[in-house]
Amino acid sequence: MVEAYILLKISREVYVKGVVNELRNIENVEDAEMLFGDYDAIVKVKGEKIHDIENLVVEKISRINGVSSTMTMICVDEKIIKE
Repeated sequence: MVEAYILLKISREVYVKGVVNELRNIENVEDAEMLFGDYDAIVKVKGEKIHDIENLVVEKISRINGVSSTMTMICVDEKIIKE
């Protein structure tokens, strides 16, 4: 299982809250919250493979009206870090 966080910049022409509510209804989105600062929202997602996360961002999240940019951060599985 792959976990990732996605930071979103959202156009001022739409309501951030509306975009966040739409994000929450997408399959594999675990949570979505509004932010203050350089980014307008953060999304936590899970998928079976990194490719699933890529598809989710490209085919669903970035196509939501008002989403102007995304930054995806893949979480590191502690199992691969062995001392």
